[in-house]
Amino acid sequence: MRKVWLVLPDTNFLFIPGQFGVDIISEFDRILDVKYQVAIPNVVLEELKTIIKEGKVRGKDLMAARMALKIAERFPVVYIGEFMSKTTDELLYEYAIANDNVIVCTNDRKLRKRLREAGVPVIFLRQKKKLELEGMLE
Repeated sequence: MRKVWLVLPDTNFLFIPGQFGVDIISEFDRILDVKYQVAIPNVVLEELKTIIKEGKVRGKDLMAARMALKIAERFPVVYIGEFMSKTTDELLYEYAIANDNVIVCTNDRKLRKRLREAGVPVIFLRQKKKLELEGMLE
């Protein structure tokens, strides 16, 4: 039986469709030749709701945030830690290294570097128009 990879996007990653018009779901299909399930970390969902509710973004960014929330609500939520107990990046990192078959989706350079050094595959936006996978999927 083939294992299923858990694809976990961070908050900013979910802004990609609204900011750059990239269909992240069809891009996942293009770059991943493994069985996978997209899941939204609980802290990412909380962060999106907070950004929208507290009016932290305006104009195009607010539209991107609303689109990100709509996308997020289509997928199951996975609990990775208590919201605001640590940074979302830290919780994602800890979850990814503690669990097998996790792919983290982020454009955060520092987080990407830490995950790659720990052997965790990462998906990121390349040239503002396509997604790319870094790391091996066994």
